[in-house]
Amino acid sequence: MSSFFSLDSPIMRFLSRVCDLMILNLMTIVCCIPIVTAGASLTALYTITLKMVRGEEAYIFKGFLKAFKENFKISTIVWLIMLVVGIFFYIDFQAAKILPGNMSNIFKVLIGAVSVFYVMILSYIFAYIARFENNLKNTFKNAMLISILNLPYTLLIILLPVALVIITLLTATTLVYGSMLWILLGFSCVAYVQSMMFRKVFAKYEPSAETPENPDAYVVPEELPETEEKKN
Repeated sequence: MSSFFSLDSPIMRFLSRVCDLMILNLMTIVCCIPIVTAGASLTALYTITLKMVRGEEAYIFKGFLKAFKENFKISTIVWLIMLVVGIFFYIDFQAAKILPGNMSNIFKVLIGAVSVFYVMILSYIFAYIARFENNLKNTFKNAMLISILNLPYTLLIILLPVALVIITLLTATTLVYGSMLWILLGFSCVAYVQSMMFRKVFAKYEPSAETPENPDAYVVPEELPETEEKKN
């Protein structure tokens, strides 16, 4: 019985991880409240979950705030760009509904096709910033290329939160309980599971040496390796 309650027992490690995810989830939500800081908050979230899945010791509170501060500028710029583009797509889609005849369907299909790439970039870009250092242009470019070149993982990364949101919205009951779970540990759990996939994807692009300025981040070359070198 004493071994069951030992700090090194599987059940205690599991409970400790759940506790960490709950704290991380709360910090993420709080830091997303101003809206403009949501990008930095998501980057900090992925910084911690990527460390967790790599088995690295991660101090939740201190590590989150450190990552939030260090990545604030680029994460905020990226978030505002993605937010504006997302609003633009939504307005265009609504405007396409009033077009006559087949023009409406054509524009909807075009907007939908472009939106697919938007979602792919959005799904990767904050985890990318959490793991790599790069300028704004190459951050967008590499996030898009990595998402395309690792399409099976990309589909899983996108479908996980989408499926959970759909389940949450199924009925009034699932909405109540689902909302409670999202507030408790939903966002951090999703990021944790996604980080397991990001770890496998990003491993193909990580150089062997860490950058001296920021040992938690890696520098990705401006040009990614050729496609044939990226096979799973």
